Amino acid sequence: MSNRLARTVLSVASPVLVGSGAAAWYTITKQLQDQKITVHPDSQKLGGKPVAGPITAFEQANVVGSHAEHIGGGKTFAELSEEYMSAAQSGDTEKAEALAGPREQVMQANFVKASLFTSVLAYGVSALVVGMGVLTGATAAALGDDN
Repeated sequence: MSNRLARTVLSVASPVLVGSGAAAWYTITKQLQDQKITVHPDSQKLGGKPVAGPITAFEQANVVGSHAEHIGGGKTFAELSEEYMSAAQSGDTEKAEALAGPREQVMQANFVKASLFTSVLAYGVSALVVGMGVLTGATAAALGDDN
């Protein structure tokens, strides 16, 4: 491939990558804002701030995880589920009923936590795409017009 062709390809790819990454970042932010989530006051650094970016989403996910751990008495959803199923199968309905609420709450917290971490990951990917766009633009500019 000649430098001229490579430069042309990279020059076209650069704004497409930057635009795609920026559009993804905007979309993620808009979707988080539409949920009207606020970082829980338990967060000493970001409590009360709207979840509208990777840092606030990460912090809220950590707070949700901390609350789930507290609700589960330090046990994971899998551990609570195993205890619940064991109690239900052995006929210990009192224990099963006592575990049902925390088990459900921990499961829901895990869903929320995973969703927030997914948005953090999506922010990272969109930043990577923007970075690749900048890199391809810089590479295009560095290529001479030889051939």
